[in-house]
Amino acid sequence: MKRIISVLVFIFIASIAFSQNASKSMYSGGMLVLQPGYIITENNHQKITNTNLGIGGILRFYFYDYFTAGIYGGTQKTNYTSTNSKNSFINLGYGGPFFGFSHKIGKFRYTASAFVGFGKIKNLHIESQNNNLLSDAYLYKNSTVVFSPLLSLDYEMTQRISLTLQAVCLTAAVNSEYSLYNPTLQIGILFNR
Repeated sequence: MKRIISVLVFIFIASIAFSQNASKSMYSGGMLVLQPGYIITENNHQKITNTNLGIGGILRFYFYDYFTAGIYGGTQKTNYTSTNSKNSFINLGYGGPFFGFSHKIGKFRYTASAFVGFGKIKNLHIESQNNNLLSDAYLYKNSTVVFSPLLSLDYEMTQRISLTLQAVCLTAAVNSEYSLYNPTLQIGILFNR
């Protein structure tokens, strides 16, 4: 499976490279370093709603003036209070491809795309804790598919560096009963070519 994905990514990148006009942007990529968000989900014990932080990255390729595609991923971690503990947490890691539309006007680039990739949800739910001793705790690990719309606005500070502001809503199935929603604002620096 990894070989097939690697070959498809290589073919995709090669076709993009040959479709580019030399005077236009070919790609941009970098870190999404500040990602405040809000998680809405639940497990077998309680509803979980709280603010969270994350980190991630994105690599976008541009082709035919109005199209973009690339890879995107990151992680979001939320700490929350459970019955007798303040140390419960839920973590979402995700990554995969996205496709969409992008257009540059002056120093601004507007992008609207859709992401679908694989993810993993890890939830440590602590019901009872005495100092560092967990007397009643549950660890849930689920592999899942994560999808999200990606809306971003990039501002070109120099020809090679842009600031990006991106709004997403990560959505995944925690299991057959519960879903996870994580609207997030992502701020980062992109390096352009």
